[in-house]
Amino acid sequence: MRDHFYFPGFFTSVHIWSVTYQNVEKGWVFRNPNHKHPLFEILYCESGQMSEWVNGVEHRLQAGDFILINSGAMHYPEAHEKSRFFNYHFDIEPREIHNLFHRLGKPIVSSEQSSEIKNEIEEWMKRTLNRFQTEGEMTLTQKMILQSDMLQFLAFVLDEIVMPSIKRDSEVSRSKYHIATDAAYLLETFGGSESVQISELSNRLHVHRNYVTNCFKQVYGVSPKQYLNKVKIEKAKKFLQQTTMSIEDVAAALMFSSSAYFSKFFRTHVGITPLKYRTGDKM
Repeated sequence: MRDHFYFPGFFTSVHIWSVTYQNVEKGWVFRNPNHKHPLFEILYCESGQMSEWVNGVEHRLQAGDFILINSGAMHYPEAHEKSRFFNYHFDIEPREIHNLFHRLGKPIVSSEQSSEIKNEIEEWMKRTLNRFQTEGEMTLTQKMILQSDMLQFLAFVLDEIVMPSIKRDSEVSRSKYHIATDAAYLLETFGGSESVQISELSNRLHVHRNYVTNCFKQVYGVSPKQYLNKVKIEKAKKFLQQTTMSIEDVAAALMFSSSAYFSKFFRTHVGITPLKYRTGDKM
């Protein structure tokens, strides 16, 4: 054992911005789809079945599942049946922690982890929920304990999920990450409202189309075309569920050459026709 030591000062902090715990009905979609913000976000599906869409990719959540979404990611939740969920917005210092989470290039989903890690995450979520069950406003010491728990939990996630994943995967450079996320933003913003081609992405980003595709696959695990298909499907679902637009008008809004081609595209990806999806006939 050392008889003397010295450590330079350090600072670590969690800023809890908002916490939501609510019940939602089947078909519920967050009021501001495809939004993004500079905060990290946790969604825990306590009961029911939900999806969290992150940068155009759907992540299914069963009861007991958890997802941690990176700051700056385009995202929104929806419910496939009556569900109850816990939602948690936070920021953390120092900024190096942001870089570690972002190097994963995707959200952390508990169902994709080992049973030991998944169980630990679920236990933490239950403990955190219990801390909010107290009557009245939290005391200062209760808030301090909650922040301490949060720091320990994030340290666990970094040690058990983030760092091992970074070591396993080839490192994606910062420039490649920005190219991929900028391309995803263009697909999210313009995909389905105008014809977005890979060549158009490369022109806007001022890099070769093959390089855009390579960066995109490294960060998101799918090609820009596959990503765009997911964006179009999600926009089509919203048109069908939230508007009275005809199938022909939906097809035109999403830049399909015909309603027949749109219906075939929709059925290939969703498993049913647009009309059956609109009427709720899943068979």
